[in-house]
Amino acid sequence: MHDVFENRVRFAETDQQGVVFYGEYVTFQDEAINAFFRAIDYDYAAIRAADWDVHVAHVDLDYRRPAHFEDELVTAVRVERIGRASIFFATRTRRKRDDEVLAEGHVVHVAVDGDGETTRVPDDFREAVDAFQDEPPEQE
Repeated sequence: MHDVFENRVRFAETDQQGVVFYGEYVTFQDEAINAFFRAIDYDYAAIRAADWDVHVAHVDLDYRRPAHFEDELVTAVRVERIGRASIFFATRTRRKRDDEVLAEGHVVHVAVDGDGETTRVPDDFREAVDAFQDEPPEQE
């Protein structure tokens, strides 16, 4: 996994118990995946220029430890598998000061064309992921 997104917990992201509200981790996943796309030179503008897009089809999270206001967090991302039209991301969020794993999860994106119909994940995207990751993802 590559660390791709860092953030400091804002007060608005905490709940009455003083910990990061669980739903915020989905936002952290989303921000990290967007950062991953940028890290492989495939930002949203590049995807749209190539006439495809991605839609989220699945999200899951396992919570390990709480994060609190002003904790600095680091989220790592790895593409585990690329199917014909799907991209399977694994994410891990850690607290920066002690490297404690706070949450781990997965997000599945589905590639769609300009009409919103599923389409094959482009080869140049697959190649960019292979070049970026230490271990290439499984591919179909």
